[in-house]
Amino acid sequence: MLVVLALLSSLPACSERGNTAVPRGARGAVVDSIGGTVALGIAPERSYRPGGTASEGSIVGEVVLQGAPMDSVVAVPPKDASVCGDSAAVSETSNNGSSLANVLVWVDSISVGKPLPELRRETLTIEHCRFEPRVMAVIAKSTINVFSRDRTTHTPRFYREGASEPIESIRTVDAGQVVPSEKIASEPGIVEVRCDEHPFARAYIAVFDHPYFAVTDENGAFKIDGLPAGTYNVKVWHERLAKPMEQRVVVGQGGSARLNATLALK
Repeated sequence: MLVVLALLSSLPACSERGNTAVPRGARGAVVDSIGGTVALGIAPERSYRPGGTASEGSIVGEVVLQGAPMDSVVAVPPKDASVCGDSAAVSETSNNGSSLANVLVWVDSISVGKPLPELRRETLTIEHCRFEPRVMAVIAKSTINVFSRDRTTHTPRFYREGASEPIESIRTVDAGQVVPSEKIASEPGIVEVRCDEHPFARAYIAVFDHPYFAVTDENGAFKIDGLPAGTYNVKVWHERLAKPMEQRVVVGQGGSARLNATLALK
């Protein structure tokens, strides 16, 4: 089964909240992701439970980029240039040819399926004043280790779904410092990460109450496995999209459904 999605409309750029929007590609301006802190509709009130998955199926696919998006570039303060570099892309679009990385794909509104992982610990790394990975997907109640490789101060703050106040603030001051947090992924939702000292730095942590999600790799590929047979609503989101794309996908018993998406990002 082949499903091809396409988003052809241009998307407006947004600046930091309270500032006037500026064109992408403008040097010296800090430009937020297209939706700022976005709400992806990952509802915290749903309850997932492990159940029988005797005939497991999967959804596989690839996300490709249409056209060549422009990233804004800002000058890094001289005091941090030795650590961060001389300039930085504000909203990085990571792609290999037409393949698009850092795209979040998940099955929406699934309540029963394979067991949840027992080990729930992930690492968000700060290196050269950027967050890695840029898009992370985790199970709720995971511990997030914030690990800095930079010999400078960073104060990442974590904002949940459009909130004006952070749910967590962390400060690192030297290379090798690790700060664990249980607040960041305490419940389902999307969390945007920003840094006080380096406003061009961004990351996104998607928190789910089920295990059916993926983030595309450098080749734009993803796989969601262990699905019971059925019809699912699958959502696809990139930080340059104001809201997710949606598609119905049918997974047969022990079969593999394919979902390919083409995104035009401006």
